Amino acid sequence: MEIDQNNLMSFLKLGQTTLNNFLLQHYREIGMNNDELLVYIQTKMGADHGDLEPSTEQIGQVLGWSAKKVFSHLEEMRKKGLVKFNSRHANDGRVTTELDFMPLYIALFKNKVNHESTNDRIDKQGLPPTEEGQIKRADIYNLIEQEFGRPLSQIEMETIKNWFDIDHFKPLFIKAAVQEAVLNGALNLRYIETILVSWQKKNYHSLNDIANEKNKHQQYKQLQSDEVIDIPLDIDIFNVDWDKFK
Repeated sequence: MEIDQNNLMSFLKLGQTTLNNFLLQHYREIGMNNDELLVYIQTKMGADHGDLEPSTEQIGQVLGWSAKKVFSHLEEMRKKGLVKFNSRHANDGRVTTELDFMPLYIALFKNKVNHESTNDRIDKQGLPPTEEGQIKRADIYNLIEQEFGRPLSQIEMETIKNWFDIDHFKPLFIKAAVQEAVLNGALNLRYIETILVSWQKKNYHSLNDIANEKNKHQQYKQLQSDEVIDIPLDIDIFNVDWDKFK
């Protein structure tokens, strides 16, 4: 296939849009979803070419969405504190709105610092490497810090380290126990450890064992709720022949 040089040069002149790799790897951790990431990429492409006032209609055409849907995603990002809408009054009286993504970059930077801080503290503990395909210990530390909304103390890190080295809890089980604690609104290490000890005593070997126990428990609760004794409420206790019940 012969390539037209003019078309090739036009293609190259379109330029490139650079994206931070840490953002692509961790955007969900700062509150962005997939659709919002797409809107951000399209908006940044325009900003890189000097267009600070994005057209929701143009972005919608590229993504196959309505302008209203594009704006709703931008508005959600504003509510999450990831972008600011800066209004400017032009000399002709027209009001323009520019998007400032500095809050997103600050959130991303803070997230990166937290990751590095956690990983540094883990390295200082001299943790052994995990096998290929397994959940890494660093992932467990990062998960718990993310759910707690704060860095772990040295005592808490030692407690989690003991889960691996002394109690020999499986990383998959630790992750499942953290999720269970989140669902029950009991975010503390003692509660998580109680769950893990319970599963260990029951000799569970896989997440299927945990799921089966949950199903049995739910079925039992359903049976208990179904077995409701039908007690008549319209009995006059003063006109009952109680001798029949002796």
